[in-house]
Formats: sequence, structure tokens, C-alpha cells
Amino acid sequence: MLFEQEKATEFYTGYAPKEVTSEINVAMASITQTNFPFIEIRKSTGGYSSFIRGTRVMVSTIVEYLLMGETPKTIVEKILPHLTLAQVRDAILYYSAFKTQIDQERRENTEEAGRKYLQEKLGEEKYRKLTGE
Repeated sequence: MLFEQEKATEFYTGYAPKEVTSEINVAMASITQTNFPFIEIRKSTGGYSSFIRGTRVMVSTIVEYLLMGETPKTIVEKILPHLTLAQVRDAILYYSAFKTQIDQERRENTEEAGRKYLQEKLGEEKYRKLTGE
């Protein structure tokens, strides 16, 4: 468990755990519960990701909608009506605090990144067989 916390600390702060000040060197769950009550860090298939607590909606998804021109209000009224405005605002604040890490998540969660990952893991021949390319 300690190793997992160290990896999460490094991912979300940008520093190895030994380089992080004692104020920040705590489990990410504690940081998010205190400063960002609607955000939780969970390990997913690609590593650690930030989610709206109790949902499958990633913070990076909220960011993508905002970059497409949606507003917090349209997100909760038309796109993701199971979310509240407070949850979306917390995601925005979280993004402003951890922009580098969320932007990394966004890069890693593209179709192109998924294809590249599959090619590396399966090898060229198995990848072509699987995808029909």
C-alpha cells in the first residue's frame, strides 16, 4: 500500500515522495477529501485518475467539455445531469491545482494513445489481427 501511495504522490505532485514537503506528503485520498470534497483518486487501467466522487466521470472529461465551449451550467443541465454544479466546480478547481497531471491523463486517454499501447503490448502481428488493419 505504501508503494501505491508513493506512486500517487509523485504523479499528483510531480515530485518523488522524499522531495515533497511533509505538509503534502500524505495519501492523496486525504488531500482530495480535505481540499476537494467531490474528487477522488482511483487506480484505473491506465494508472491513477481523478474522478468525481461516487461516479465514473473523470475530471479530464469535465475539462474536455469546457474546452469544447460548454459551461458548468450546460454540463449539469444537458450533458451530465446526474452531476451537481458543486461537483463540476470542484473538478474545475482541482484541474487548476493539478493541471499538469490532468493534461497528462487527457493525452493518455486518446484513441491514438490506446492504439499505440495495444501495438506495444500485443506486437505488430497480433495488433493487426485484432484490429483488421
